[in-house]
Amino acid sequence: MIDIPVVPDAAPLGNLRETIDLRRYQRLWPMLLQESLIQLLGKRPIQSSKPLKFLGARSPLIEHPDLPEWLRRVSVTEIHTRHITVDGKQIYGIVCDVRAKSFILATCSELLKFGVTILGRYVQIEQPAIDERTMPKRKLIGRVRSIQGDDLLLDDCEAGFEKVAANEAFLEPRKENFEDCVRQVLKRDAERVLERSARASQNLAAGPGKLEHIDGIIRYLREKKPAAVPGCHFVIDAMLNTNGHIFPPGETMDKPFLLFDPSGSRREDWPEKGLKDHGPYDEQVFSPKSLKIAVVCQSRLEGRVDEFLAKFLNGMPKVFQPGKSFARYGDGFVKRFRLNKPEVHFFLADGNSDEAYAVASREALDKARDSGFEWDLAIVQIEEEFKSLADGSNPYYTTKSIFLRRDVPVQSVRLETMSLSDNDLVFPMNHLSLATYAKLGGTPWLLASSQTVAHELVIGLGSSTSSESRLGSQMRHVGITTVFSSDGSYLLSDRTAAVPFEQYPQELRKTLRKTIEAVRAEDNWRSSDKVRLVFHSFKPFKDSEVEAIEALTTDLGLGDVKAAFLHIAPDHPFLIFDHDQMGIAARGGKKGVLGPARQLHIRLSDAESLVVFAGASELKQVTDGMPRPALLKLHPKSTFKDMTYLARQAFAFSAHSWRMLSPEPFPITIRYSDLIADRLAGLASVKGWDPDAVTFGAIGHKPWFL
Repeated sequence: MIDIPVVPDAAPLGNLRETIDLRRYQRLWPMLLQESLIQLLGKRPIQSSKPLKFLGARSPLIEHPDLPEWLRRVSVTEIHTRHITVDGKQIYGIVCDVRAKSFILATCSELLKFGVTILGRYVQIEQPAIDERTMPKRKLIGRVRSIQGDDLLLDDCEAGFEKVAANEAFLEPRKENFEDCVRQVLKRDAERVLERSARASQNLAAGPGKLEHIDGIIRYLREKKPAAVPGCHFVIDAMLNTNGHIFPPGETMDKPFLLFDPSGSRREDWPEKGLKDHGPYDEQVFSPKSLKIAVVCQSRLEGRVDEFLAKFLNGMPKVFQPGKSFARYGDGFVKRFRLNKPEVHFFLADGNSDEAYAVASREALDKARDSGFEWDLAIVQIEEEFKSLADGSNPYYTTKSIFLRRDVPVQSVRLETMSLSDNDLVFPMNHLSLATYAKLGGTPWLLASSQTVAHELVIGLGSSTSSESRLGSQMRHVGITTVFSSDGSYLLSDRTAAVPFEQYPQELRKTLRKTIEAVRAEDNWRSSDKVRLVFHSFKPFKDSEVEAIEALTTDLGLGDVKAAFLHIAPDHPFLIFDHDQMGIAARGGKKGVLGPARQLHIRLSDAESLVVFAGASELKQVTDGMPRPALLKLHPKSTFKDMTYLARQAFAFSAHSWRMLSPEPFPITIRYSDLIADRLAGLASVKGWDPDAVTFGAIGHKPWFL
């Protein structure tokens, strides 16, 4: 342990002293900088010390003369210490971000006096902070079931917290709880105040407001010169800028090419145009061309669903977008994918319960059995409010469970989507048609792979957590997606897997072994051939997991194998501002102002890169704030270390989704794995579900999870 005095005349803790040159001990800089910032900002309320989070002192995000002190919405600034590598030299610095945060500081006892409803809502208790210089921590303990005198009786609670005193509990400061408190206190003025607060919070999330706040923090730190130790200060330079003398290397990556025929002669980098001009990749071999479709919907909505299906199947040739000379969904599902007119039958649910949907779904299967045929597809009408239901009683999962057990792919469509105006409907129609064709087992296109000497396998790991309650036992699944390169294109393995989190290391090795053996036999690998394994994961790899995979490749007799273990992290503190991005016209204003563009790649070091999978153009609306890059982090035990190659490859996979025509915010290796895990976690809650249906059934060979 090294004891460094950070205040003048501090007595050492040990009995051995030495003088060190801090310029040479750079590994101490992050800790000393963190400590100096805490001392410098100590007068402000500090939420946490690592990373440093402190509350804004000025310009509260909600204001009214009658608003009590216990209702606050303020900016929270987050500061991380980080380093990057430029021209082989490590450069230390800080990374800042800011966001809006709401606080309800009154106890539940005080809230009850104001008439605030707390029944059915979750509450917290305060716990002492580990660092006495920071604010007390809040811990979620349960949901208020009833009020008994001065006590709150809880359900869905942590063990030992079945009852808590009202004067020791705090209402969870979720958006709806905070706004309910404001309405109760301000009455008629509440909506006006909340609307103004929402605009202030939105400004803080958007590019210009975020940059202005961060720039102000940097200027303040530069002026104050945080002290590393007495008499020695850190110098905070200006923000990294491409016009400066220091900036990590970057590039705008090329759009990947998509193949629309086996010869590779029909290529496009825009999937919608490729499908319209060339048709799907497997047009000549796809079967059946004449589909039998079962439609399950509520009886009261049969007419609206019928109208929607006509548009979906036959297209909307009279609907043109402003400034466009062609109808975005003029061709329709049947014409776009070169199919014949389908046979469609309706099966009506007597209500919106899962039982009603189950009856209609079984009626559809009975008709197919009695008539001696099989359904090629089930289209199911659902509602947005189904998302609030427990998975086990959700008609979405109920119908999916029934049809998947009979190897029938399911395409669900929300009533809210069907109700959109024609001008707005063309966009989800494009996505629905693509996902539907893929679920049928079709191949809309393939992604062109780089011409390399090495045989290449890319394995993606994603996860999903489900629970019947917030504090009850949680079920975490990990999905596994396998993609391999063959004949100049990337092919999705015909089997995907999902297992409980505890079992995923064994399942990963099992899947890897099975895929390598199958592809090696199909492509006639020799033991001396060069092989590259690339892993994309939602979490950092452990050393033990890397070592287990290395042992497996040795056991399989792969003599020349290199592996890259890549953590693709959505949560990190890095931001990229593009001063040339003036915003994109959208309903309600401009979206993505100062946001980076998709395709941008910035190398932070030999083991870290930032990649913008979804940029300013991919934001859906003005209120989406700043687009954020993903952070790619390479495990130190990786034997393949070309981060530029890995970043470009990961980016290419974000354009290879058959779930939507627009780019995904993550590579399909991660996105598909997340979807697999999410769907199987939800299906596991349905009574009678058998996971073997997708593990061993014919449906498992299709991307049923899209």
